Amino acid sequence: MDLLPAAPLRPTWIILDRFIHRSDRDVEDEADGTASEISYTCTDRPIRASLRVTDSPAVSRLYLDWPSRTEFGGRLREPSVIAAHNHSILFSAIVPLEDPMSCKDTASFPIDMFVYSAFSSPPSLHRLRTCFTGGVSTPDEDIYFKPYQRVQQRIMAEKHIGLLCHGSEGGFTVVDFTNFGLEGELCLLHHPALPASASHKNTEEEEADWMIKKVRIPQGPSIRRWITDAIIPLHGRFLCWVDNYQGILVVDVLRASVKSTTDQLLHYIPLPDEALQSDRRPHPDGDCPDRARCVCVTADFTLKLVCVTTRKANRERSPFTIRSWTLPNFYRSGQWCRDHTMEAAEFWGLYNGQSLPQVKPMYPLVSLVNPDEFCFLLKEDHTTYWIIEVDMGNKMLKSSAIYINEEEEGCTTDGPRARRIIFDGHSFIPSGLSDYLGMDAIKSRELSEMMQKAKQRRVAQKKSQLEVEQAESKAAKCRA
Repeated sequence: MDLLPAAPLRPTWIILDRFIHRSDRDVEDEADGTASEISYTCTDRPIRASLRVTDSPAVSRLYLDWPSRTEFGGRLREPSVIAAHNHSILFSAIVPLEDPMSCKDTASFPIDMFVYSAFSSPPSLHRLRTCFTGGVSTPDEDIYFKPYQRVQQRIMAEKHIGLLCHGSEGGFTVVDFTNFGLEGELCLLHHPALPASASHKNTEEEEADWMIKKVRIPQGPSIRRWITDAIIPLHGRFLCWVDNYQGILVVDVLRASVKSTTDQLLHYIPLPDEALQSDRRPHPDGDCPDRARCVCVTADFTLKLVCVTTRKANRERSPFTIRSWTLPNFYRSGQWCRDHTMEAAEFWGLYNGQSLPQVKPMYPLVSLVNPDEFCFLLKEDHTTYWIIEVDMGNKMLKSSAIYINEEEEGCTTDGPRARRIIFDGHSFIPSGLSDYLGMDAIKSRELSEMMQKAKQRRVAQKKSQLEVEQAESKAAKCRA
């Protein structure tokens, strides 16, 4: 396993989907340069990951070769990406048990978490040590579930788990934050850099156990209304839990990883006054992802807030308004600075004749490379979505791409397979991982380009057919 040079000074970035494309391809089959070394699930079954890379605003996707995974008639949730930072991607997978006594009880199947890392070549795939602290153990029942059942594991909600890469040797830390009201718990797993000769089948001895840290919630946020919309890595040592309508809880992960630390580990940064609307969140129960806002960090560690707002009093003049703010230096708890504003008419005018849907943009995302470039998701119909990249500073549409549904993966000529995952819009994850893959991603990029062209041809044919049908229907009505 060869170590790669440090990331280039001028970073690139990709937009990573949360959906994973799972296949039953054998892990020993030939693959492109993004394919990881073979790892193993908690049931000792082989698994391998790779990445279909494409330039923004098109969406990249993690692939998972898992030949022994049973389908269970669609009752088992598919693997999904939790977080990404620098050279690594954190994802989870429900692992079927194979004992005849428990193989049909899908609710008891354990959950594995893996980290795919392109810090080395070939990339590594590491299964994290399981955390049992806080889990429920009933020995009389546990003996029927090998290696263990899910209730024995600590409950971790994926939207509360963050990933931070740090140091110059490929180390990372995974952190889960549980909010109990006035107090909370951080559950941390620090994974040191592994030597080039390390095996990725059994590396738990190289890894410390999960550490639990009690934390006090600082004054400022309404914890009763707090909903975590995103977790952002910052400066190689901080993770930020973001509520899009309140503010940011900041954790110094490297300090929290020290067992003897008893300092106040959480610090709060409120959103700008204009954006503080904890009582106006569209879905206050947190069951639906927030389509209208995002807080992101750029390559120069600037925090950006983007809001797509619709006000009843202003709806006739403009269906929506895009506004953004910048926090240049969070160390000094500085002031948010208002920067960009764009009304609906100006936004749609950027299309400049392109056949893109004139709808309210969703799920804003700020470029990792240029803080003035924002990406938005546009819904054309229930199967067709576009992602566009807008330069808000120069008021221009930079590029657009069509979203590739999971069932369309690999489809460069034929139609898609049966749908396994339903996409109705969700937030994407910005990642700088493409810097580390370099030339290893050439074949992956070629596949992405062919798939993008094939999907656009199918959409164009669908539109053309619909126009013909509408014309024929109109002619029939005229004859009648």
